[in-house]
Amino acid sequence: KSSDENKDGEGAKTEEGKDGDDGSSSPGLSTKEADEFCTWFKSTLDAKVSTCRTTSRLSSSPAVVTDAESGALRRMMRMVETSEGGTSTGGMPLPKQTVEINPRHEIVVGIDRIRKRDPVLARVLAEQVFDNCLVAAGLLDDGRSMLPRLNDLLLCVVKSSRPGDVGDGGGDVSGGGKQE
Repeated sequence: KSSDENKDGEGAKTEEGKDGDDGSSSPGLSTKEADEFCTWFKSTLDAKVSTCRTTSRLSSSPAVVTDAESGALRRMMRMVETSEGGTSTGGMPLPKQTVEINPRHEIVVGIDRIRKRDPVLARVLAEQVFDNCLVAAGLLDDGRSMLPRLNDLLLCVVKSSRPGDVGDGGGDVSGGGKQE
């Protein structure tokens, strides 16, 4: 496997004609719903996402960044900056990314359903999916930036599973997990 592939074998670079589909006919978003989801995803993460489109090449991942510069190149540039006396905290901002979503993936289908009734939770989930894409591509410089959001999501799941609260699907995720 190349360094641009995650554990599912779904690369961070676009390969036309790559057959990543597992051939299953799992229910997913219709073409119209997928287009609406992409429009929402891009507008929700406008500061981070340049383009969002659907793909049929993914089978086990909800999304992937496709125009990512090499994670290895970013690490090398950070080492050079550090060795020259700079700090690695302010170097090389990540450019906006192109994201391809898998409209058949259960997470994408679920976020689409949630965004209509709980836009705050849907935004947090979209941010997490995007950061997961960056991790898979080797582009997230410091994973600690996700921790407040992950804790909020865990709290949301715990609260929604309390006796008597089952089915409300709610939970306040607008707390300390806000990421820019």
